[in-house]
Amino acid sequence: MAEPKQRTVTGVFFYVPNLIGYTRVLLSLYSLAVALTDYKTSVLCYALSFTCDYFDGFLARLCDQCRLQSPSPYKVERFYSLTWLFVDCCWLDAGSSFGAVLDMVTDRCSTAGLLVVLSHLYPQYMVVFMYLLILDFSSHWFHMYSSRGHHKLVPAERNFLLRFYYGCYPFFGYCCVGAELFFILLYVLHFDPTLLIPFINVPVMQLCYYVCLPACVCKNLINVAQLCSAAHSVASEDVALANKAK
Repeated sequence: MAEPKQRTVTGVFFYVPNLIGYTRVLLSLYSLAVALTDYKTSVLCYALSFTCDYFDGFLARLCDQCRLQSPSPYKVERFYSLTWLFVDCCWLDAGSSFGAVLDMVTDRCSTAGLLVVLSHLYPQYMVVFMYLLILDFSSHWFHMYSSRGHHKLVPAERNFLLRFYYGCYPFFGYCCVGAELFFILLYVLHFDPTLLIPFINVPVMQLCYYVCLPACVCKNLINVAQLCSAAHSVASEDVALANKAK
């Protein structure tokens, strides 16, 4: 029986999910580069980058390039079988620890870039966008450090709100997609405030404020809970190590 082929550092860099990650980076960078001059191209590139994030896990499994890791690190009764079938494909690591970090950094930097653009377009809300950016970075950094490697994993002992958020994928998806869509629509509405949703002729502004704004509020409340929980977890480790050393 042939021995399994040894993987190399170069091989990890060229994992299919990581190639998708590089594509996401390029799309995000170009989106930001033309954000003030060509809003349609910018939105298209940003949306493509955001959408690609949902396919790296599926391709990681397809190409046998994923870490065998459950999408949910705690037991949650799965009421939505079809939804969780999708989760099992998309919730996997992006192929490797490198892919997981690349995924998180791309997410955070893309959102940060969009918030910077929004602070330029809506200077009266600059402080709000700045604080949202700080909260997003700090909560995810603490959370990724405390979970040791993946920003979408939550230890079982974390508080109920976080367990529900990461365990109920419909709610998780609504918050993540809704929050990003809120920022994207704010950006679009600056250039075309009377834009209508095709075919149904509903103002995009209604979608932005009635559907996506609540998701954005929920997402940032989760970020606060995530920051507090992760900070408590890291401090608890310090206490455990200090007491063990005595």
